[in-house]
Amino acid sequence: MISSGARHNSSHIRLAVLLLFLPPAHQCVQAQSGRSDETWAGRRIVTLRGFGDYFVSDEHGQSELIRPDGLGVNIVAVVQRVEGDRIWIKANGAGDAPVGWVHKKDAILLEDAIPHFTSVIERNPKEWDAYLRRAESEHALNQREAAIADYTRAIELHPDEPFLFLRRGRSFRTMKACPQAAADF
Repeated sequence: MISSGARHNSSHIRLAVLLLFLPPAHQCVQAQSGRSDETWAGRRIVTLRGFGDYFVSDEHGQSELIRPDGLGVNIVAVVQRVEGDRIWIKANGAGDAPVGWVHKKDAILLEDAIPHFTSVIERNPKEWDAYLRRAESEHALNQREAAIADYTRAIELHPDEPFLFLRRGRSFRTMKACPQAAADF
């Protein structure tokens, strides 16, 4: 027969082993919810809607949607900081000052973007916006030929959108394919 002291010591040993080999409970909950304490600051994101739209606070503290145009569009942006569900983004060439924010639900980390948009395209091959966002991700990762192929497919699906030609032209220009860039511009 085991004494009560031995049972007590045995319980402590089991508890110690469990604590060593099992992650803390809050990590399990975070993993199940898809949330992480990992910071997005300094990393690049891809926005999931709009053409680089972001929010700012107007003089009354109300959220105001900004819709940039032309070359000022940032579908891929650098995260300055995260506050709750707001991802504060930096503008291209604007230094470290955030220009505004996007909602976290409307963004994906750049490293997860290509598989994400590939999955969207597999489910709906006529989703021109998924081709655009995958192309933007590829361009940001210096996968220029893949980006041009995806911009081209987006143009085939939605030929009336001038933004697609602008972005494909940018990729052609980066590759020093001047005649193709000029034709798109």
